[in-house]
Amino acid sequence: MIDELRELLLIPGVSGFEEKVREHIEGKAQWYARTETDRMGNLYASLGGEERSIMVMAHMDENGMVVSRIEENGFVRFRVIGGIDDRCLVGRVVNLVTRQGPVKGVIGLLPPHLMVRPEQEMSKVLRTEDLRIDLGCSSAEEVKGLGVDLTTPVLFEKQPVMLQNNLFSARGLDNRMGCAVLLEVLRRLHGKRLNSKVTFVWSVQEEIGLRGATVVAMQHRPDYAIIIDTCSATDIPGVPDHFSELRVGGGPVIRYIDNRAIATPAFVAYVREVAAAHDIPYQIGISGGSTDGAAAQSSGACMVPLGVAIRYTHAPVECISLDDLDDLVRLLETLILEMDQGGMDAKKV
Repeated sequence: MIDELRELLLIPGVSGFEEKVREHIEGKAQWYARTETDRMGNLYASLGGEERSIMVMAHMDENGMVVSRIEENGFVRFRVIGGIDDRCLVGRVVNLVTRQGPVKGVIGLLPPHLMVRPEQEMSKVLRTEDLRIDLGCSSAEEVKGLGVDLTTPVLFEKQPVMLQNNLFSARGLDNRMGCAVLLEVLRRLHGKRLNSKVTFVWSVQEEIGLRGATVVAMQHRPDYAIIIDTCSATDIPGVPDHFSELRVGGGPVIRYIDNRAIATPAFVAYVREVAAAHDIPYQIGISGGSTDGAAAQSSGACMVPLGVAIRYTHAPVECISLDDLDDLVRLLETLILEMDQGGMDAKKV
């Protein structure tokens, strides 16, 4: 699955501009299930019968930027889309995603040699509005000649790397990891006789307010919703000790509580039973942030978010364990098959 994940990571998909990611996923999913796209841009792949509705969702979009102004001297201003920390911006190589292909640029900063008060200025975190993208151009006309214009998406250059102990680092693992998991489980379920209607959804615009999932929830109202996403690991230096332990390599995460949702308690208990019965390790996550699960739950679905612990959330060096990824695939496949036999229906919500 690592090859699939690498492919997905390298496809640009800033929130609101997910078309290329969707096209890639649909090109593969259509071999295993019926696919369709709604007007918001969410992608669906459905299989099985009609006894109960099980929806599995992962968001396609990633945090990034868009061009907001092209200055006469050829420098480019930009606006952040989603939750990018300003501390990650300076000194980065970026790709501007044009119809003519990617255009490379760099986000530079004023060197101390040219500062009036170096000690004070170097201690400040530069904000988005303080920065420019340098394409090497000397005029606005030259920039536009490259196909760059207002709203052109901008992404950090991605450099996927393997670390020790089967850890994998790259920008965009949140949530191309989830997209890859859905594709793998869809493949595994293809050809199996399912009584339930199982719908895989790759949603849009999660990073700017769960917008795609809100449309999905209103239109489809599933009985059960399983959300596949990441959860911030706490096994790194500097984390306050009041946070619960959540470590990379500790098994898939049941993201019980976050800032916008509490998973359905009976569903959480059922996932724990299934994991224990099949010797699949897991962790319980209490996290900040949110997932598409909050939107799915608003339609009345029993909901649980599953995922993997991720270090350095939203940074250019997000990091996960490939062992956790394998266990997550196994857990999701097993869970769907058990639910298809009515296992969850007997639980009190």
